[in-house]
Amino acid sequence: MDDVLKRHKNTWNEKKILRVIYADWYKKIISDLKQGGGKTVELGSGSGNFKEFKPDIISSDVDPCEWLDMCFDAHKMPFENGTISNIVMIDVLHHLSDPIRFFEECARVLEKNGRVVMLEPFPSFFSSIIYRIFHPEPFLKNVEYFEKKEEKNKDPWDSNQAIPWILFFKNIEKWEKKFENEFKVMRREKLSFILYPLSGGFENKSMIPEFLIPVFQCIETFLTPFKSLLAFRCYIIIERK
Repeated sequence: MDDVLKRHKNTWNEKKILRVIYADWYKKIISDLKQGGGKTVELGSGSGNFKEFKPDIISSDVDPCEWLDMCFDAHKMPFENGTISNIVMIDVLHHLSDPIRFFEECARVLEKNGRVVMLEPFPSFFSSIIYRIFHPEPFLKNVEYFEKKEEKNKDPWDSNQAIPWILFFKNIEKWEKKFENEFKVMRREKLSFILYPLSGGFENKSMIPEFLIPVFQCIETFLTPFKSLLAFRCYIIIERK
């Protein structure tokens, strides 16, 4: 895993289009955090890029890396009850073995009005086709996550990209009932239409030359009305009651 993250870190430094895309996402996340000076924890920090935009975050991952602040399992966070203001997750929820237990843990560590801000894959009509052809991680849409699971060892790179969609779109009423005393869902937004897939992400070459990035940013904005058909990402915010 350490080799993968080092490779991603190098890609981040070398690939302008990734920095442009993630800069917009990071600024969006920062603007939606609970304000007031409490601790903000990023889970699954990976190559640690978010810290460039918010230096005071606590960066973390399940495996130790020299550039991260902490190492722990998101299902068992090493924080006292009600001591965290924000939890930030970018492409992390769909890697968790027991997302319901994870949100129970979030309810424990978050202070009143504390927030979990998530950016995750979304299976729109168009993105489902592209994900299926070009992306190795599966969308398993019929998995049941509301039942208690047995403890088991799981590779942190294993995933089900459908988890955010299952919990916050397909079964949103079930999720809200489960956590009606702990959380309210503040936002469920679909975004990211062509710019990110054409960038090639961290593993493939970009199909957009750097001088055309502003043009494709404009096209991305133009496509917003068609987000339900095109979106590659969902942006979710929940707040502790």
